[in-house]
Amino acid sequence: MSVAMVFGISGVDPLEWDACAAGKGPFLRHAYLSAAEDSGLAGPDNGWRPAHMIARDASGRTVGAAPLYLRDRSTDEFWPDQPWVDGFQASGGRYFPKLVVEVPCTPVTGPRILLREGAPSGVADALTGAMRSLAHNHGLSSIHVSFPDDEDRARFEAAGWLTRHAVDYEWRNEGYRDFTDFTAALSSRRRSVMLWERRKIIESGVRIRDVPGSRVGEADVVVFLDLLADLHARKGRRQALTFDFIMRLCAAFGDAITLTFAEIGGDTIGALLTMEGDGCLHVRNWGAREGAQLVHFEICYYRTVERAIARGLNRVDGGRGGPHKLARGFLPKLSHACHWFLHTNMRRAVAEGLELHNAKVLAAFAQEQARSPFRRHAGR
Repeated sequence: MSVAMVFGISGVDPLEWDACAAGKGPFLRHAYLSAAEDSGLAGPDNGWRPAHMIARDASGRTVGAAPLYLRDRSTDEFWPDQPWVDGFQASGGRYFPKLVVEVPCTPVTGPRILLREGAPSGVADALTGAMRSLAHNHGLSSIHVSFPDDEDRARFEAAGWLTRHAVDYEWRNEGYRDFTDFTAALSSRRRSVMLWERRKIIESGVRIRDVPGSRVGEADVVVFLDLLADLHARKGRRQALTFDFIMRLCAAFGDAITLTFAEIGGDTIGALLTMEGDGCLHVRNWGAREGAQLVHFEICYYRTVERAIARGLNRVDGGRGGPHKLARGFLPKLSHACHWFLHTNMRRAVAEGLELHNAKVLAAFAQEQARSPFRRHAGR
């Protein structure tokens, strides 16, 4: 077996990569990473330098892969590490570049070590070993794995990596026949609030329009990005997505992508990008004018749940964070990041901080679980 580094997803055969990513969600597919890299979203100007690891057997067949990037900054990431940067550099260290194992600008849990079906034993260890060798050989301060699934998290923890927790939310399909069947499972209070919120949207005259990816035009993307920028500006955050990236995404994934627009009085006040794949509907990017809270609930949660039920999907991934999702039938789940550090002292300092951080997150997770909006907690 051999492990090689490839400096761009375009240097990997799409069929070979996708043979390793099959069934692991749309965001790990060659086409998604290609859209991110070719559009420049995950390019050098934004601090992303691809360094993907590819494992091949003796015949040259790809049997494993991992999406890796060298980063010279931490913008557009979902696990803040500025205190680590400041502390390490104050002590005379060089934090950047660092190595990240993730899908750029996409906080979705999934495998990070991609193994082809029937891959020989040892492929995962070979790939993680190659990551550590890269860090050692080039003096990289750290490796960070964002949103690994439980299998990969356990693999990194067993190798001594540190884990950081966060609470996110997802809706789970318990075999509901329709939206009414879903709301019947809620407590009477939560059901009443939900139905009131939906009724207010109808009474306000909001018109909701779905545009499947195959029919998304340039004007749709311009409006969507304008709303996204508006919301991010009010929150003081950078909006990373680009016109070229969205157009490439729609061209590659067609009707697995949907842009949903909320309009009133001739003005578009909200827009959502969702993506479907492998039994899940992903709530990805929401943009809106100020004061569109009820529109937010309707489009991002209630209508996605309706669509998931109608299509027989297993779940709706609610995106990053958001305790308000609990009241709308989205249950808490733990998300993770795993961290490796070249220097023992830095690892020790981070471990001390993470012990306190993780204890708080786990306590909050338990509290959220106890606040379930459902009348019954068990399956149907």
